[in-house]
Amino acid sequence: MQNAFTVDLEDWYQGIGLEASEWHKYEKRIRVGHDKLLNLFSKKKIKATYFILGKLIEDHPDIIKEIISEGHEIGCHTYTHQALYAMQPEDFRKEIQWCNDLIKKFDTTYIGFRAPYFSIDQRSWWALDILKEQGFLYDSSIYPGDNKRTGMPGYPAHIHQLENRLWEAPVSTFKILNFDPGLGGAYFRILPYAVFRHKMREINKNRPGIFYIHPWELDPEHPYVKGLSKRIQYTHYYNLKSTEKKIEKLLGDFDFVPLIDIIKNTK
Repeated sequence: MQNAFTVDLEDWYQGIGLEASEWHKYEKRIRVGHDKLLNLFSKKKIKATYFILGKLIEDHPDIIKEIISEGHEIGCHTYTHQALYAMQPEDFRKEIQWCNDLIKKFDTTYIGFRAPYFSIDQRSWWALDILKEQGFLYDSSIYPGDNKRTGMPGYPAHIHQLENRLWEAPVSTFKILNFDPGLGGAYFRILPYAVFRHKMREINKNRPGIFYIHPWELDPEHPYVKGLSKRIQYTHYYNLKSTEKKIEKLLGDFDFVPLIDIIKNTK
């Protein structure tokens, strides 16, 4: 069973609720985790899907060139990393157009999209029509469970086509008691690897898994920001030292391909 390895390409300060206007105040460290991931992919001969934040395209064009030259798939992750349900449709449309203009400078285009925080739910369903309008083939933004910030409990977990003909590839989740952990991110760092591997194998009995990670999760030395909520502090900083070794084990235990390959096989 092939699984999709996806990377939400953002720096450590861009996913903890800070305003984009404040980002310039913080140390840029994307290269630390990015280099580790790229080396692991090269070592294991893995191709992944990168959902790229638009601001990073401006700040680190060298990294974007590396990802493309290594043969990885690229997708869009918005420009300012806002939850979609906190945005207005026209502002979202402008961000997507902005990101499309930025990536065209690399002689390529997006076909896939992932919303920050998996924030397409009932409050932001309108975004799926805008993605179709803007030429996207698929979305991977729906969390088919409850993660307290967003999510759609009971939503179909398999890859499927929506009424507007956009393909939806929900991130993989699994059950532990009354919780719906996702297949990656903080859950990957918090759970013992043996438990995570078991849950992923259970998913593979019925469908491919869609795994996700952020480069900053391989950078345990990135700065600590005071004043964050306890939930954000815990999920952002817990057990960062384990990530690189766990990913190396994961790449040895499972077969990974870009998400677009999984979707093509579904079609």
